Amino acid sequence: MNSSKTATYVLVGLLLLAAAGLLAGLYAGLLRLGLLQTTGAPAVSPLLHGPLMINGFLGALIGLERAAALERKWAYLAPLFMGIAIILLLSGWIVPARWAFLFGSVVLTAIMSFLYHLQPKTYHMIMALGAFSLAFGNLLFLLGYPIYQLVGWWAAFPVLTIFGERLELNRVMRPPQRAQNLFLALNLGVIISLVVCHFSASIGWKLLSVFLIGISIWLIKYDIARRTVKSVEWTKYSAYSLLTGYGWIILAGLFGLFIGFKPAGPIYDGLMHMIFVGFVFSMIFAHAPVIIPSLSGKLVPYHKYFYLPLILLHVFLAVRLVGDLFGWHTVRQVGGYGNVIAILLFLGGVVFQLLKKSIRDRKLTINKI
Repeated sequence: MNSSKTATYVLVGLLLLAAAGLLAGLYAGLLRLGLLQTTGAPAVSPLLHGPLMINGFLGALIGLERAAALERKWAYLAPLFMGIAIILLLSGWIVPARWAFLFGSVVLTAIMSFLYHLQPKTYHMIMALGAFSLAFGNLLFLLGYPIYQLVGWWAAFPVLTIFGERLELNRVMRPPQRAQNLFLALNLGVIISLVVCHFSASIGWKLLSVFLIGISIWLIKYDIARRTVKSVEWTKYSAYSLLTGYGWIILAGLFGLFIGFKPAGPIYDGLMHMIFVGFVFSMIFAHAPVIIPSLSGKLVPYHKYFYLPLILLHVFLAVRLVGDLFGWHTVRQVGGYGNVIAILLFLGGVVFQLLKKSIRDRKLTINKI
């Protein structure tokens, strides 16, 4: 077997593990909502929803994307450790899984730091801060801290990573150096806020909320999405996904600022899902047309269908938030279930379009022969 085929098999295997982390995380989320009634112990503990979604899916996927971009063999240890952790977690080996999550996030921090060393740009520094946030959160997870005390560090991982990526992709807009310095200061403020949370959760989350609002306003002002929203196909779709995602971060900031942070319950649920569903998954939808070709070498054909899961994602998140704010558990369940459907519809659409294109290309090749 040649090295090219081996690399392909490794890449596919790691992608499948990331997908397993996503599906298991979604299933655990449904169990957490009480939508799926099981007899006896469920296959996946509802308590694993957060670790599987943040580390198992996002950690593995972002780690794989960065490793592929860096093209260094050692970098693949990040998604590999995350994949091993998924298997351990689903097998009931909780403590070894926590160690694997920590190792994976430390390697990911090393990748981001190495990228900053190669090219000391502001966006690489912000992405390195995001990876560090995941590693620090995983250290607290290993030490047995409750999720509500470390979830801010976990949330900072995808948030800062995406902020850094948007700054990198928006170089064409050429924001002035003063604006870039402000952007870096706002992102550093996120880290400072998380440190403050360990002394006063109330003050820390209010500070964090202010910085998140500031960053989102900055991105709305300087992001190229303001221009590309008038474009066509994937470019226009991505712009809508980005701008709506920034809107959810602003709402999350206002929510945290005026309603506050709770360690559990509906308010906690609403705040977390505005960040992870409203913002993070909007960004995943936006960047999928770029990420998938970079990992698989295959372009995803555009179709208007993809607006359906995007709209459903936001509508059902709004429904969930209403249920959280008014204590309507059934409404909250409907919103959560709808979010899962929206994510699965998006993934299903991607797979269908890739298979359809593959079949069409194969027929063209046969006809040429």
